[in-house]
Amino acid sequence: MALTKVQIISNALAQLGHAPIVSLIDQDELVVAAEQAYDMLLPSVLSKNNWRFASKFEQLSLLVETPPPPYLYVYQLPSGWLKTLSVWPNTYDWDIFNGNKIYTFNQGPWYMQFIYQPDVSALPPWFVNYFVYEIAAYLCLSNAQKTEYYSVIEGKRNQMQAMACAIDCQNRPQFTQVDFPVLGNRAIGGVYPNSIS
Repeated sequence: MALTKVQIISNALAQLGHAPIVSLIDQDELVVAAEQAYDMLLPSVLSKNNWRFASKFEQLSLLVETPPPPYLYVYQLPSGWLKTLSVWPNTYDWDIFNGNKIYTFNQGPWYMQFIYQPDVSALPPWFVNYFVYEIAAYLCLSNAQKTEYYSVIEGKRNQMQAMACAIDCQNRPQFTQVDFPVLGNRAIGGVYPNSIS
């Protein structure tokens, strides 16, 4: 079941001892602050990690404008772009300016894998569990009766972030870039290829 923005904010407020809410309209100052924190923190939190659920792959559009020297081509960054994960062709001859254009020396086609902000209904449960504590930790010092409460919320936030990162990294195949002859030798019956009998 997908959660709504109101439910996420309500859960974060519950961590601070506030009563649950069912609406964001005509609420107290803490609820208003929590809604503002949600809107500010979500893009930032998504940009801090390479979340697989918030990544897209798109072809970039070539623009007709003339770029400043020394660049030869200008491409439009995808809408909703928050952070670049990778660019194809795999080259380092590009720069991003204005937060919406990529300048390069190479003509396309160009493709980009990037982080974006999905709709709240598409946020996976394990990420929501972590994000609730992100909001609570942000609001905690202004609301807590004791300063020790912040360290408790912050510890829980760190724990939930670690769990969310561990679950998210399972959404990509694991591979090794190192050759281990002892382990690889098991697959061929104990005989190295090219070895003399």
